[in-house]
Amino acid sequence: MSDNARSSWNIHPLLVLTFGTVCISFAAVFVKLLGMEIMGPTVIGFWRALLGAAILFAWSASAGKSLRMPRKVFGLSLLAGFIFFLDLFFWHRSIIYSGVGMATILANTQVFVVALLGVVVFRERLSPKFLAAAVSAIVGIILLIGVGSTVEFGGKYVAGVVYGLLTGVVYGSYIVVMKIIGHRGDRPDFRTLMAWTSLITALFLGLAATAEGTSVMPPDLYSWSILFALALVVQVLGWWAIANSLPRLVASRSSLSLLLQPLLATVWGVLFFGEYLTVIQIAGGVITLGAIYVGSVRWLR
Repeated sequence: MSDNARSSWNIHPLLVLTFGTVCISFAAVFVKLLGMEIMGPTVIGFWRALLGAAILFAWSASAGKSLRMPRKVFGLSLLAGFIFFLDLFFWHRSIIYSGVGMATILANTQVFVVALLGVVVFRERLSPKFLAAAVSAIVGIILLIGVGSTVEFGGKYVAGVVYGLLTGVVYGSYIVVMKIIGHRGDRPDFRTLMAWTSLITALFLGLAATAEGTSVMPPDLYSWSILFALALVVQVLGWWAIANSLPRLVASRSSLSLLLQPLLATVWGVLFFGEYLTVIQIAGGVITLGAIYVGSVRWLR
């Protein structure tokens, strides 16, 4: 990358963050395009992680970065990879069962898990504002999933909601582990770290797919193209842009920009799949997103 290009990334970190957020907002779209009819949720996650790892390894090597991992960092990366395996395992099912927008909003409740783990791991304190945001989020989620509306609570829909909430738990845990790794002086280049973490995630997802007895090979060129787009746009470009821009932005701008992901995912669900929310669910979504914003400002500070 030239000096001018590198300077451009530094001058406009908010644009970089917005670009990354838009990229990851398409994650649920790619997953649902394949869905249960073409490929199972576990296999989709396997190829996302494996192809993403291959691209990241190649990118890191072409940039002249070492692909080696210190032993202690590798141990933490192994933990992060296992947690991210659980994240994709739960979230992909939530997308298919409850919808693109619903699954993405529920996954972003990770903000509150991160804060609670911050109390335990980093000895942080929770402010009254954060506690109020957490209570508001609970109310918002209750409305979002359709309590008090005309939504029919079928078996798959309820399972999708549960999977979405579990995604928030493991996603938050993943962020905390990655933050711990980021504080280490012996941490490798971020691309190398993400490459190894993605490869470990793929290993666990491959084992899970084998246990399920499902075929791991994509059936056609269409499937391959969607999987490659998922790996490149989301796993590589999206997360790289977010990781590189967050440290250079104030918390309020960062958290507000990151809210584009669930907002855009909801819009994509409406445009591409005809998903819709009732008035009560929309109100719940607005309350939940507002609570996520308040909760995330403190964590990103």
